Amino acid sequence: MSTALIIATLTMREAVRRRLVAALAVITLGMVALSSWGFYKLSHSSSLTSGEKGLALPESFILFMFMFSFVVALSASAIASPAVSGEIDSGVLQTVLARPVRRGEVLLGKWLGLAALLAAYTAAVTGLQVAIVYLVSGYAPPNPAAAAALMFGEGTVLLTLVLLLSTRLSALAAGVVGVALFGAAWLVGVAGTLGVAFRVHSLHTAAVISQYLLPTNGLWNGAIYYLEPSSFITQAAAGSPSTEGPFFASAGPSWQYLTWAVIWLLLVGILGLVSLERREL
Repeated sequence: MSTALIIATLTMREAVRRRLVAALAVITLGMVALSSWGFYKLSHSSSLTSGEKGLALPESFILFMFMFSFVVALSASAIASPAVSGEIDSGVLQTVLARPVRRGEVLLGKWLGLAALLAAYTAAVTGLQVAIVYLVSGYAPPNPAAAAALMFGEGTVLLTLVLLLSTRLSALAAGVVGVALFGAAWLVGVAGTLGVAFRVHSLHTAAVISQYLLPTNGLWNGAIYYLEPSSFITQAAAGSPSTEGPFFASAGPSWQYLTWAVIWLLLVGILGLVSLERREL
C-alpha cells in the first residue's frame, strides 16, 4: 500500500507539472464568472415575477452543474487515458516495473492519485458555484454536498473505465472511447425520459439498462434530485408538465443502485488489474 501511495503522490505532481490543474482552474473560473453574471441578471430582472424566478433559478443552477459534471467527466477521461498507455509507449512503465514494484500497485496508485484530484476539483467547483450564486442571487440548492458526492462518483466511474481501456488502447483511443460512452449513456437517458413522456416503454427500458451498464447517467440523475427544491417534487407529484425533462429527477438513487455502482467500480478495477498483468510491455 505504501508503494501505491507514493505512486499516487507522483501522479498528482505530474498532473500539476503538466498544467492540467491550471487549465481546469482557468476553465472553471471562466464558467463561474459567466454563471454569476447570469444569476445576477435573473434574480434582479424586473420582467420576471417571484414565481418565475423561483422556477428559473433552480433550473439554471442545475443546468450549470450539468456543465460542470461534463467538465468533471471530460477531465477524468483526459487524465486517465495516458496514465498507463502513455507510460508504456514512452518506456517509463518498464523502468518502474524493473524495480520491486507490482503492476497492481502502479495501477492502484494512479487510480488513487487521479481520484484524489477529481475529488478536490469536484468539491472546489461545487463550493465555489454555490457561494457565488448565493452571493449574487440569494439562491442556494437544498443539498449540494450530496450532489457533489454523486458527481464525483460519476467522474470516478469514467476514470476507472478509461484506466481499464488505457491498459489496452492508445491514450487517444482510450480517451475518445470513454467520452463517447459517457455521451451515449446520457443520450440514452434522455431517450428514456422521452419514452416515459410519450409512453414508449422500450426507450425507458433501454435507459434503465444503460444506467446499470455504465452508471454515469444514473449518478447524475441522483445529483439532479439533490439540487432540486422540494417544490419541484411537489409539482411533479401534482402532474405539472414544467417539471418534466432530462434535467428533472423525481427520486434520489436507491441504496441498491449505489451498491451496484460500487460493485461496478470494483469489477472494472479488477478487470484493469488483470488486463495490465497480462499486457506484454
